[in-house]
Amino acid sequence: MARPRDGVGTCRVLQLCLVCVGVTLAGCGGSPKSPTAPPSTPVSTVPVLSVAVVDLSLLVDFQPFGFALVNPTYKFYTTGDTTSVRAAGPGTVVNILANPAPDGDWEVHVRPPDAADYLVIYDHVVLLQVVVGQSVSAGQVMGRIAPWVPGKGFTELQVNRGTGANTLALCPRQFGTADFNAAHDAALARFPTRGATVCLADTIRP
Repeated sequence: MARPRDGVGTCRVLQLCLVCVGVTLAGCGGSPKSPTAPPSTPVSTVPVLSVAVVDLSLLVDFQPFGFALVNPTYKFYTTGDTTSVRAAGPGTVVNILANPAPDGDWEVHVRPPDAADYLVIYDHVVLLQVVVGQSVSAGQVMGRIAPWVPGKGFTELQVNRGTGANTLALCPRQFGTADFNAAHDAALARFPTRGATVCLADTIRP
């Protein structure tokens, strides 16, 4: 048998042995290669809430998440009905629903970035300053608080996960920054009869 010249035959044998593990031998006419990596799967994140939706100094009442075992929101009541409703975090407005009479106000649904399983809902908003498809940033004014009784207003902040029958409302504190949570803890402390914490439950069926 003829001997391999310049080690070429040996390289070919090694290449055949290594090809099954997806490696091409360097120095044998090719460059090192590794097996092709599978395509990455986008990772879904969660909302980040950093801005109070209303001026908390104007509160005359604050019903925490899970109040009376049924409230799936932070529910804010303010002195005056002209305060702005602001986006608690960034996202895209994906739906605006009209609330039936007697409310006559609006519910704004915002999808947070890279968090397809979640909706941040701002309920009881009037004089809207956003439209469906619009991107909003944290702190951006979306409208005005809805009137509750003469001289007072109210609005709600809700965070939903899932769709249809699988939808759950989660306490906004789970998604708040340290400053956001501290501000709401302090606000609730002014209304001790409403509860000892802003999260009286972990989840609620809305």
